[in-house]
Amino acid sequence: MSANRRCAVVTGAGRGIGLVTARVLCERGFAVAVNDADAESAHRAAADLCKAGHTAIAARGDVTRKAEVEAMIDSAERELGPLWLLVNNAGSYHSDPIEEFPEEAWDHEFAVDVKAVFLCSQKALKGMIERKGGRIVVMSSIAGEIVRTRQIAYCAAKAAAIHFARCAAVEVAPHGITVNCVCPGMTDSAMLRKSAAGRGKGLEAYEEMIPAGRLALPEDHASTIAWLASDEARHVTGQVISVDGAQSLYHPLTRQG
Repeated sequence: MSANRRCAVVTGAGRGIGLVTARVLCERGFAVAVNDADAESAHRAAADLCKAGHTAIAARGDVTRKAEVEAMIDSAERELGPLWLLVNNAGSYHSDPIEEFPEEAWDHEFAVDVKAVFLCSQKALKGMIERKGGRIVVMSSIAGEIVRTRQIAYCAAKAAAIHFARCAAVEVAPHGITVNCVCPGMTDSAMLRKSAAGRGKGLEAYEEMIPAGRLALPEDHASTIAWLASDEARHVTGQVISVDGAQSLYHPLTRQG
């Protein structure tokens, strides 16, 4: 491995945005540890990246459990080198009216969308602070900034993730570390298709909510993350970047004509 190649850990990277992010980072020269709670998904994703000529390893681990987080990151650093970039991508989603929302679903969403961000960032920062450099990206959602119905836990957890990134950014800035938050809008993904089906809608109904006229693609988010991990973004920290085609700014009263 090149001495200049930087190591990245992407959580929840066995599929979806995380998988595309792992690929884009590899294409830009990173050595990537593909984390997923499902070992098969992690190994399959890492194997596909290696077949394409990239440097990647599977890093199975439940990111809601401290011992597994620490073992996962330690293993990634042993195999790939000091961690430069952590992408907190693992997420959870459940939809129900407030009065029917299951307590276990609430707890699970906060465990994956908030606690895991804390545990992974805490472990990563120990080494980054010693080395005086690194990048952390928190994947939140525009749901953490706007109001949505039937998604009370998701919205609340994603809002917490946003403020975590802001607070952490200020605290670790003196150590040469940046922490930023990327907030995807509606993205062409299995999760969105499931949500649309649950509401009896097609994806075209969602596209009408987006001023740019299309759903986001996973690559839109991955390229933003890659830029935040680059030297070009070394003075960008504590920022919340919505990648949503202006969806979070849209209101029917702003429609022209």
